[in-house]
Amino acid sequence: MKFKTTPYHSHLIKDTERLSAFYEGISQYARDLDYLKNEEGLINRVVYDLGCGSGVLTYFAALYFSAVVGFEKDSKIAGYAKENLKDFENVLIVNEDVLKLEGLAKADLIICEMLDTALIDEEEVLALNHFIDFKEDNCTVIPSKVLNYAEPVSMERRNVHWEDDDYHPNYNIIGKSICYSEIDLQSRIDENFEDVLEFAINEDSKFNGIKITTITLIRDNIVCGPTPMFNPPLFIPVDEINCRAGDTVKVKLSYKMGGGIETIKTELI
Repeated sequence: MKFKTTPYHSHLIKDTERLSAFYEGISQYARDLDYLKNEEGLINRVVYDLGCGSGVLTYFAALYFSAVVGFEKDSKIAGYAKENLKDFENVLIVNEDVLKLEGLAKADLIICEMLDTALIDEEEVLALNHFIDFKEDNCTVIPSKVLNYAEPVSMERRNVHWEDDDYHPNYNIIGKSICYSEIDLQSRIDENFEDVLEFAINEDSKFNGIKITTITLIRDNIVCGPTPMFNPPLFIPVDEINCRAGDTVKVKLSYKMGGGIETIKTELI
C-alpha cells in the first residue's frame, strides 16, 4: 500500500526495522484475541493511535480491529492520513492535539509512537499519562517498555547532540555500559527523572560526556532500536575531568521526559 506523506514521514516509513517491529507487536496482540472476531473478521476492540502521522500504524491496526482512531495534531499530516485510509470504514482520523482531548471512550489498545532517546524530546510520556483515564482496565500499550543505557565517553563536541546515519560524532567510550532506567509504559509515569549514575572507567582518559542508548520493547518479546529514525544515540556533555583506569565516576543526571533537551542537567558528584 502506498502512503501520501511528508518528506520526514517518508523517511520513517523507510525504516523497515521499526515498522516490522510495530507490525509484529500489533499482530501478536491481535492473535491473542482471535476468538473475538465479528462477522467481518475484525476483533471487537477499540484502538487509539496517538500521534498517528500519515497513518501507517493505524493501517496495521485497521487490518485486525473493528474501531481504530488515529489522532494527529498537524492538519496537513492528518489530511494525508485521512486520504491514505479513506477506504477503511473502521478507521477515524481526528485532527486534534492528544494532550487537549477529554471525554473519550476507553480504549482496549493504545499505540503511541512518539518515542525518542530516553523519552526526553517527544511527547510519549505526556500523551500516555493524559490517556490514563481513557484506558480499559486491561488496556495494552504498544510499545510496552523502554530501557535506557548510559556509557561514559570522551567526546569532541561540548553540546547535546545525536548520532545518526548522516552524522557520526568523534568520541571514545571509556567505561562499562549501565542500564540506568526502565520505563513501564503501561502505567502512569513520573515525568521527572533524577538519579546518580556510577561509571566504572576502564582506561586513562578525560571524561566529559555520557552516551545514552535507548532500547524499546514493543512487547515483552519484541525488541527494537536504535534505528536510523528511531531513538538515535544521544550525547550529553559533562564537566571535564581526567580519569584513570579503575576509577569510579559519579554523575547526577536529571531531565523531564517530554520537556525537551533543555531540561537536561548534569553534575559531577
